[in-house]
Amino acid sequence: MKNMLKKVKRCLAVCLCMGLFMTTCLTVSAQENADSDIMQEYLEKVAAGVEVYPLVNEEGVMVGYYEPNREERVNAVMPRYDANVNWTLKSYQYGIGENAYTLGEGDKIYINIEQSVSGTSYLGIYNTSTDKLTVFMGTKTTNGWNGTITLGDVSQATYRFAIYNQSESTITYTGYYSL
Repeated sequence: MKNMLKKVKRCLAVCLCMGLFMTTCLTVSAQENADSDIMQEYLEKVAAGVEVYPLVNEEGVMVGYYEPNREERVNAVMPRYDANVNWTLKSYQYGIGENAYTLGEGDKIYINIEQSVSGTSYLGIYNTSTDKLTVFMGTKTTNGWNGTITLGDVSQATYRFAIYNQSESTITYTGYYSL
């Protein structure tokens, strides 16, 4: 019993240290780009109580934010591009769109995509120059998306839209996205 208690305490200590480490890393990364207009926009929305989620890349740097909404996009200006999505992705598979677009800081991607079954999924962008996929952790869902991605600290480059199925099930994604 005493030995088991020591193991539990050690496990809790390791978990606490990891939690503190992860919190510190994210705080440092957020402070590095805190002066960007997009970061300020995000912080203002958070302060106002708006439902908004940070988009963090693999290095832990905030590269924008995702704002879910329940309304259809109404825009007086025609979007640069509209694309329908009808993708079926197997378990733990990425889907990357065929068309590429030049995107940079301040660009927005409007999304309205449903899933055929419940399962963990993420949105992302694929950089065609570097062959690097960035999955946006702030877009985690189990039933689809209806919202806006606002890009912040990303290099201006040519990107393709992406979806990652991180579930045990095959999922069909239907809907659209526009830039």
